[in-house]
Amino acid sequence: MNKKKSGVLFCVVAVILSMVITLSSCSPVKLTKIKSDSFTQSVSKNAGDSFHKVKRSDFEFVCKSGLIEMYYNKVTDTVGILDTSANTFWSTLPMESEKKSLQFSALEVVLSNGGKEEYVLNSQDNAVAFGNAEREITKNSIIVKYHLASDKETGRTNIDELKNKEIRADITVTYTLSDGSFYASISMNQVSLPKGVTLEKVRFLNSFGAYSDSDSEDFIFIPDGSGALIKTGVPDKEFSPVTLSVYGDDSALTSGVNSALLGTFGIKHGAGAFLCVIESGETVASIAANRVSDKSINSVGAEFSITDVSLSKGRTKQTKTIGYEFSGEIRLCYRFLSGKSATYSGMAAACRENLIRNSVISSKSVDADGSSFPLIVNLQFGYCDKKGKTFVKSTFEQAKDLMTLLKAKGVNSAILRADGLFKNANNGTNDKFGEFIKQLGSIEDYEALYSYLKTQNFPLFIDTDVLTFEKDNSNGAKNISGKKMMFINNEGKMRLPASEQQYLPLTKLEDKIESLLYSSSPISFDGYALNDMGAFLYSDYSSDFFSRETSKIEISSQVSVLASYKSVMIDNGNFYSIKNADTVSSLPFGTSAKKENDSYRAIPFVELILHGTYDYSTESINLSDDAETAFLRAVEYGALLSVDWHCESNGKDDKYDYNNNINEIVSYCIKANDILADLRSARMTSHHEVQSGVFCTEYNNSTKVYVNYTEKDVTINGIKVNARDCVKIS
Repeated sequence: MNKKKSGVLFCVVAVILSMVITLSSCSPVKLTKIKSDSFTQSVSKNAGDSFHKVKRSDFEFVCKSGLIEMYYNKVTDTVGILDTSANTFWSTLPMESEKKSLQFSALEVVLSNGGKEEYVLNSQDNAVAFGNAEREITKNSIIVKYHLASDKETGRTNIDELKNKEIRADITVTYTLSDGSFYASISMNQVSLPKGVTLEKVRFLNSFGAYSDSDSEDFIFIPDGSGALIKTGVPDKEFSPVTLSVYGDDSALTSGVNSALLGTFGIKHGAGAFLCVIESGETVASIAANRVSDKSINSVGAEFSITDVSLSKGRTKQTKTIGYEFSGEIRLCYRFLSGKSATYSGMAAACRENLIRNSVISSKSVDADGSSFPLIVNLQFGYCDKKGKTFVKSTFEQAKDLMTLLKAKGVNSAILRADGLFKNANNGTNDKFGEFIKQLGSIEDYEALYSYLKTQNFPLFIDTDVLTFEKDNSNGAKNISGKKMMFINNEGKMRLPASEQQYLPLTKLEDKIESLLYSSSPISFDGYALNDMGAFLYSDYSSDFFSRETSKIEISSQVSVLASYKSVMIDNGNFYSIKNADTVSSLPFGTSAKKENDSYRAIPFVELILHGTYDYSTESINLSDDAETAFLRAVEYGALLSVDWHCESNGKDDKYDYNNNINEIVSYCIKANDILADLRSARMTSHHEVQSGVFCTEYNNSTKVYVNYTEKDVTINGIKVNARDCVKIS
């Protein structure tokens, strides 16, 4: 655990004044509301295979960077990339050998003009087929301007002369080779539209590298959970397209979408592979993947919601609300891999390099002595119900007894995460933080607890909400309809009773961080455990408007403020928030968009990026349906173990009562410490399935960890791995 400087109160003020990035929130966004019985989409007519498929012979060499070469196809106005190390050619469009009739394109947009219909145009049918694409080729770039329109003449008319909301969009795409990578970008502030026309969505290079034929090792990588593979060589008749929203819901617009912790995806096909990282525009991006069927082939790409759009249903009509328009840059970076690097481990290594270069994550190393592998103890102290009545689940004295017991049983490293310390606040449910709940014990009791933890080198984190608070009469962040955004928090969980919560107006975030720093400054502790700053990213349609992009910058800057004063633990792990954190807790290890099966498998992609730079933990092992499997997954993924406990014992079979499972947890902790303690600061370099149900994780110090999930003993390269067990080989 990295140690942070702590100081007196005036130091805190200095930190705030020196480090807070002041962001000017926008004035209210002008909203457009359209009512209709229904809203429909009009899709362009397919102009034929000659515009949607390519011949290798039609590509002309443009430039080279490192081991990759860029080619241009003047027939389709698309690009192709040759990875010379694997002699693999990656094209924007499928090759002419593809038998299916497809409508893939370099660029697809969704436009509207104030009516009930949306118009889907694409670069191939609505620009190239009409001869309405312009190109400029420079030393290392190809610049293509697509005049997308519903007909040839509309695409050729001066756009300022279009007076009747004709459907048209002029979009310039730049393709560049630099430092051995391929970049594709669109500057949204340079897009031209007729007056009254709205650009709602952009789909960009969604068929790059698409293919039908699959080897047994081919796959599509998507960031579902900590990562997932769509194994295209394994049949899956039940497959349906998968869509993931980068950083999850924007609660001002939608809810219930599948979430991605970061904007990246890739394909392994034959001898080669590529990884794409969304370097800019990821806050409005989603990632969509599909596999071979009667009407599709294996593909993955990104869609960008350029304009905030919300659809609501009334008794007789639907209302479409149109709001903020993203005017930044969309920028995709493609890295190409071959040989032994053409794996998801190789993709993760390339992704890590990109994220460090762009200052998304840190390049530091975990501060560990090689002898400790801490257990994160999430301990519920108290909470208040809606009537203000206080309930105590653990006192300070009981917490000290618990941590002493863990030490006596052989757990030599632990982190105590204290949940529910504050009176009438449930960890920040109001705008200001309160005093300790008096029923937990005296200040002397708290200091005795902290003193014990300090002597054992057990850090103490104060668990807190910042972006969310319990519903009250104060102003909350507003959705696109001008209503407070509400959600049910902690439903069915121990930490709090299910309660209706709302989001903090982002204009108040700086004040709330300052309040947290001031109110916690007299207290002895080591770090902040932030429940929501790594979990939620939302637009705020209050009078001081914040887009998701502006919110991302504001939230990450405030995490930086806290990290300059104490250690920081971030929940969930959305990548916009983790750069200045020390620990990422409750990483999602399974998949959410689809259940795992032989053709859809979870992988530790995020862990391959983070290990050695950040500590990270599983979801609480005592809450798992199968604690043994959860433990094995933690070892496989190199993760800290965590538990959710309280000290109240009511004699029932309560999984939160530590008395009911402490011995089992201790046994897992001791084993995890033996296997993983000296690997905390090591880089995870490779992960693969050795045989069905048996996995190997490799580190940069020549260590291998084998995990066997099967019911039978196995022998791998002379190494026996018992059934439902794990072993370390150095």
